Amino acid sequence: MISPTILSARRRRCALAAIAVCLGTSIASVGPAQATPQSASRAPVAVQAVAAEPAGGAQGGAANPANDADPAKQPLPAPPEPAAAAKQELPLKGDKQADVDLNQPAPAAGQVQLRDLTQNAPDVPAGAVSFSSQDAGPASTLVLFDTTGDYAKLGEYYALSMGTLASHSGAVTTLPVKDYVAGLAGRFTNVVYVGSTYDEPLPRAFIDDTLTGNIPVMWSGFNIWQLAKTDADRAAFTQRYGWDPATSYIDSTDRVTKISYNGASLKRNELNTGGIIAPHVTREQDVKVLGRAECSKPDGAATACASVAQSGTSSFPWAVSSSGLTFIGEVPLTYLGEQDRYIAAADILLDVLQPNAQQYRQAAVRLEDITPDSDPEELQAIVNYLHSENVPFQMAVVPIYTDPKGTENNGVPKEITLKDSPDLVAVLQDAVSKGGTIVQHGTTHQFGTLDNPYNAVSADDFEFIRSWCSATNDTKAPAIDCQDNSFVQIGGTLPGTSRQWASERVDRGRQVFGEVGLPTPEIFETPHYSATREAYEGIGEHYPVRYERELLYAGLLTSTQAGPHDYYGQFFPYAVNDPYGTHVLPENLGNFEPNEINQHPPRLAQEVVDAAKLNLVNTHATASFFFHPYYPLSELKKIVAGIKTEGYTFVPASELK
Repeated sequence: MISPTILSARRRRCALAAIAVCLGTSIASVGPAQATPQSASRAPVAVQAVAAEPAGGAQGGAANPANDADPAKQPLPAPPEPAAAAKQELPLKGDKQADVDLNQPAPAAGQVQLRDLTQNAPDVPAGAVSFSSQDAGPASTLVLFDTTGDYAKLGEYYALSMGTLASHSGAVTTLPVKDYVAGLAGRFTNVVYVGSTYDEPLPRAFIDDTLTGNIPVMWSGFNIWQLAKTDADRAAFTQRYGWDPATSYIDSTDRVTKISYNGASLKRNELNTGGIIAPHVTREQDVKVLGRAECSKPDGAATACASVAQSGTSSFPWAVSSSGLTFIGEVPLTYLGEQDRYIAAADILLDVLQPNAQQYRQAAVRLEDITPDSDPEELQAIVNYLHSENVPFQMAVVPIYTDPKGTENNGVPKEITLKDSPDLVAVLQDAVSKGGTIVQHGTTHQFGTLDNPYNAVSADDFEFIRSWCSATNDTKAPAIDCQDNSFVQIGGTLPGTSRQWASERVDRGRQVFGEVGLPTPEIFETPHYSATREAYEGIGEHYPVRYERELLYAGLLTSTQAGPHDYYGQFFPYAVNDPYGTHVLPENLGNFEPNEINQHPPRLAQEVVDAAKLNLVNTHATASFFFHPYYPLSELKKIVAGIKTEGYTFVPASELK
């Protein structure tokens, strides 16, 4: 029988796993730069009470819950519904610079003469930021983004998100669209533009190169109508691409909670209320519809779409492609989840950047929160099962376990390392011989004696970022003692920490493995998938590869001075190379969690399998999940069998592509 204390600890760890998964499943909330809540009665006291010498204060480490981001609880919102959408008017109707008759079809035009932009392409402007390389794939992608107005920060987040996805296929360069110069697209194999600011002024050079250039463009979101503001531009666009942006409405009238793509139905969060641009297709034979927005009633039943959709059915085009232009009618990077239309967007991007890419179906499993305090018998049973199924596996190991206040040890402080757990080490050695790979999962998976947010016990708390609990989902709300129904907040640097501190702390934990005869890990997993920017950089000094979801911060692509909450969380459906310079192996399915805690619902084995099934819409399909060894082996068997049934092959995480 499991003691109530152990059950409570396990619930916390899995709750944080859910939180971390959620941070990774969605772009997190955006707000003004804010410090850790100075009004909070507990947080500042605790921060000041913890030793300023963080590395020495917590020599422990143990289990780890591993995730953080809820699309419904901490969403990065799309820009609000534009006035034109609310009025059911065409965007160009209110544009005084537009010189087109919206009551008439586009003027006829001859064949558009394409220009070779690769000839005499200019140098890349100084403000560009590049990452990844063509070692990752054949593409070199220019990602353009908006930087004006009240939602400028969203523009950078979207560029980070889309750019990191593009890194799967090769080199990436990001640039504010305002800095685009004529012919610049010619230096790249592809251009991606994310329209997040309504009526962001687009350079004439970018308009011309999209209308008549020979470099493929992927466009998502607003401002496509700016390519049809004159009769000449409108004629050129419709002639080349087969649809008319001048007469395409932003449909915010219809309730769209599902996107159909490649024979599957993907979710779209109802919080996306800004609308979807419904392409007004004028030559159906020349336009390939990649995905469709499904109109529905509140009860989910299909219903006829509004007149602004111009489809006459219960769906309208969500994504289309024609003659080198791929268009998605919204920014599909908000309110994400493991079954979201984000999966389709990632696949569309892959197909644009790597036409005719080879299809594969890859799977991986990670055993989570293994510490020197873990039960060797539980782990051995799982190792034996996975080996019998010829399933390679990963083990996320925290090398030092600490409970500095004796929270789970009858008030007696406890600290043990792998050296103190020979039975567990023997199981880990056996696991390695049977196809297991050790992943370093932090060093102590907590921070000193600070409740961060729970109790300073390894695997319960965060290690590389500040965390606290609140009664509401607001980083400005007062900190409270954590309860099962609390919200867990993160953001801000822990006292006395720095890039160098993070580097030294990670190295300290890494050395423990060799001291007990285990292989030195080559892959890292950040506790609860969360760290400050400086900590990520310190981790990267030892680990060029991480296996996780992650936080990406404002300022990575611009000169923005990011506050502690100016970040978003992202998961990836395939391997990517992030702006920190790290190769990130994907974990995209989440985990089995039977309990509801800290505002996160249970997640059963079938839901993990269902997410794997939906990922089959991808050319490069991945089914990567994690599992806590203290849960019933029968649940792991359900997930592994279900993923195999869907046609996936399990591989070592290091081979995930």
